[in-house]
Amino acid sequence: MNTIEAIQSLRAIKHYDPEYRMSDEEIQQILELAMLSPTAFNIQHWRFVVVKDAGIRQQIRDNAWGQAQVTDASLLVVLCADTKAWEKDATRYWTEAPAEVGAMIVPAIQQY
Repeated sequence: MNTIEAIQSLRAIKHYDPEYRMSDEEIQQILELAMLSPTAFNIQHWRFVVVKDAGIRQQIRDNAWGQAQVTDASLLVVLCADTKAWEKDATRYWTEAPAEVGAMIVPAIQQY
C-alpha cells in the first residue's frame, strides 16, 4: 500500500471483540515494530507499557471517559514519554556515532 492509500484508508476503530486475544508473538511483533518509530535525534524517549490486568484496565477506562476500547481491545498499550529526556545527558544518544557526528548533533539537541 502506498502512502496516499494508507492515509485514505485510516480508520479509528472504537469497537472490539472483547473475547479475542492476541498471541504473545503478535504482541511482541507489534512492540518491536513500534520501537522502530523515528524520534527527533533518535532520542526514543518513550516506553510502552502493556496492560493485561483486567482490573487495571478498568481503572484506566474509568479515567479515560469510559471508552470501551480500553477494556475491550485485545491489547492495551500505554505510551509513556519523558519530554525532557534530552536535557539529562544529550551525549548518551550518540555514544556509538563517529566523534564528528556527535560533535555536530549533541549541540543541536541541547538547543532543541
